[in-house]
Amino acid sequence: MDGERADCHLQDPRVVNKKTYSTLYTLPTLRYANVVKTIVFIDGISSLALWLTGGLSQYFIDNIVHFHFLESVFDLALLATVKTILVFTLLGFLEHASMDQIERPYNRSLSTKKNTLHAIYIIFLLLCMAFAITKGGLILNALLNDPKYPGMHLTFNILTISAAVFSIIEFLLALASFAFMRRLKLGRIKHMYNDNGQEVDEEGKVIKKGTSLRRLATLAKEELPLLVSGCVCLILSSGTTMVAPLLFGQVVDAAQKSMAELNKSVLILLGVYAGGTVFSMCRSWTFTIAGQRVVASLRQRLFARVIIQDIAFFDVTRTGELTNRLSSDTGVIQNAVTVNISMLLRNILQVLGSIVLMFVINPALTGVLLAVVPIVSVGAVQYGMFVKKKQQKFQDRLAEASTVAEECISSARTVRMFSSERASIKAYDEKVQLSYQVGKILAIAGGAFEGVIGLAAYGAIVLVLWYGGKLVFEQVITAGVLFSFMLYTLQVSIAFGTLSSLYGDFMKAVGASVRIFDLLDRVPEVPCQGGDKPIDFDGSISFHNVRFTYPSRPDTEVLKDVSFSVQPGQMVALVGPSGGGKSTIVSLIERFYDPRSGSVDVGSYNLKTLDPEWLHAKVSMVGQEPVLFASSIRDNIAYGREASLEEVIEASKQANAHDFILSFDEGYDTLVGERGVRLSGGQKQRVAIARALIMNPDVLLLDEATSALDAESEHLVQEAIDNAMNNRTVLVIAHRLSTVKHASKVLVIDKGQVAEQGTHDELLERDGVYKKLVLRQLMAGKAGDKKEGDSSLEQSEEVAESEKVATVPDVD
Repeated sequence: MDGERADCHLQDPRVVNKKTYSTLYTLPTLRYANVVKTIVFIDGISSLALWLTGGLSQYFIDNIVHFHFLESVFDLALLATVKTILVFTLLGFLEHASMDQIERPYNRSLSTKKNTLHAIYIIFLLLCMAFAITKGGLILNALLNDPKYPGMHLTFNILTISAAVFSIIEFLLALASFAFMRRLKLGRIKHMYNDNGQEVDEEGKVIKKGTSLRRLATLAKEELPLLVSGCVCLILSSGTTMVAPLLFGQVVDAAQKSMAELNKSVLILLGVYAGGTVFSMCRSWTFTIAGQRVVASLRQRLFARVIIQDIAFFDVTRTGELTNRLSSDTGVIQNAVTVNISMLLRNILQVLGSIVLMFVINPALTGVLLAVVPIVSVGAVQYGMFVKKKQQKFQDRLAEASTVAEECISSARTVRMFSSERASIKAYDEKVQLSYQVGKILAIAGGAFEGVIGLAAYGAIVLVLWYGGKLVFEQVITAGVLFSFMLYTLQVSIAFGTLSSLYGDFMKAVGASVRIFDLLDRVPEVPCQGGDKPIDFDGSISFHNVRFTYPSRPDTEVLKDVSFSVQPGQMVALVGPSGGGKSTIVSLIERFYDPRSGSVDVGSYNLKTLDPEWLHAKVSMVGQEPVLFASSIRDNIAYGREASLEEVIEASKQANAHDFILSFDEGYDTLVGERGVRLSGGQKQRVAIARALIMNPDVLLLDEATSALDAESEHLVQEAIDNAMNNRTVLVIAHRLSTVKHASKVLVIDKGQVAEQGTHDELLERDGVYKKLVLRQLMAGKAGDKKEGDSSLEQSEEVAESEKVATVPDVD
């Protein structure tokens, strides 16, 4: 098989793009050992087939029981079987030893082992060749020179010649094994793997695993006991289906004899159908329930895989696309791995069983019918390959349409605000039309394929009917035999049509599963579990020469050699122009991303070594626009951990939220609506603060939570924030001067660097970035008392000087 691993030969790690990768070598599919195995396998199969078809039953048995060296080929068939097993085993050991010696060329024991295997392999095939040629020569001599020699069946003679020819070819290939084994070093395939065990290319990019029917079938592995039970019922129900046409023919013939024969035949047929119905019911139930369980398990696995991905993944992947994978794509796969497998096995059994019985009834008629098989098979393969590609494209178009719908529906207020209903409808219609165009092509192709296959099948039926009628007219067969044969012909035709359709369905499932397996295979760059859980954590934070680039914008460096420290219990303010990197610093502390270089330390520990679950229990964040879930207020506050109602109430009181919650009729059980739309901005902020406080964090991260609120709400939220800051390390992204003035330290972040740091008063004494930011705040504060034309930067600077900027009052 492609990529078959002869052995895991790990080399010294190499560095690619400043990352360490381990190297593994595998052997290609097209190589010496596989070529020899194929030839030996053909030899073994053809030998057994020629031996098993040698004459009538009694003749065949006599050649085993009364074995005669010159009149039987039982020994050649046995030798071919043994040879197949031994050659497969020897070549496996020989390849393994050769790969080991490539890695350790000066190891004498390995060299001896390899040479010994070569010798055993060559001597064994030499003996096989000598035996086959000797036997063939003696048989030929008897044919030519012994008039009393009875001879053998034609297939036995062919087997004798075949064994001699194959053995000569195999021995010559064995002699060439030394050269081919030495060439393994040149032909082996190199694979590189990252620390997560994912295969990468020379540039360090993860190589996606392929998708196939075999891999698709592995999704149903957990339901194997149920599927095996269904297969047993399937075999029994298919058996009754295969026997029924034969019994129909007997009913037709019995009707021409007597009523007693007719009654007996009909009762037998009825009993067979009754038994088949019971087994068919059990088969249908087991495969259907297995399908439901498979798709439920797949959706759980897929969601679990999606939700643990790093934040960078969600930066570039749209929500609608992911929800489409969970709903639409998994639905396509559901039948493919269970019910369709049932139909596949049932129709295969029906075709094979029917053809066997048809050969028993009349080989000539069967040959006429089978003439159509190659046409159907080639057409089905081509159709399946076409459908696989189109179905993948169809699912992608559906995902795009789902994304547009999800965005518009979740932002319904914004859509209404700008009267963009028509634009939203148009955007969704365009995506739906794209999926429709692909679906239309699939429909046309499906109809054309079914038409061609149907024409071929019905043509074969008509031809069989004509030829069978001719045989009845010539009294070669009875009418009952023809009737049975026609029923079998219909069964085979229907089964072939179903198999062709099933192949298309399987290819659709393979196409739909590509994205699903991409998600299941993806390993997050930043894990959400695993790592150290320190007992001694003091709440300090340190950045050491941190450089960072967002994965979605790899060409733009956001942080450039950032270094600073926050001592336990300090309140540090991050200020600076928009886009400078303040929110990025907070995101790195939350470990939404890992820095490209440098390190972030929490306490005395590198953030990368810590368990993310432990980290998020110690570090909480309140954003400027908090997101609430469409559940109760109590559930939102207790979202981070299991908490009693008393703990929820206590956190709400600290967050200044208890009173407004009790003002609702349902109190803490009040539903907040999607994204908290039933609450005001100030109420949402206080619920978010309570959600952070119930974790009792040692570090609190705040993205100025009052900047978008009215005066009354701002006052209540600011009180809640002041309560939350007690006895905690606090890092706040500040947009208001009043917040900055009370900070233990101010970090000015500008263009991805720490431009200045110090206290509020210290920074005002410098003529730097911070002073300009303060002047802008003063200008904004005085703007309400001045005319629009008086709000220039020069005027604000004059005001600042006159009011002694170093002790400026709270402009809020």
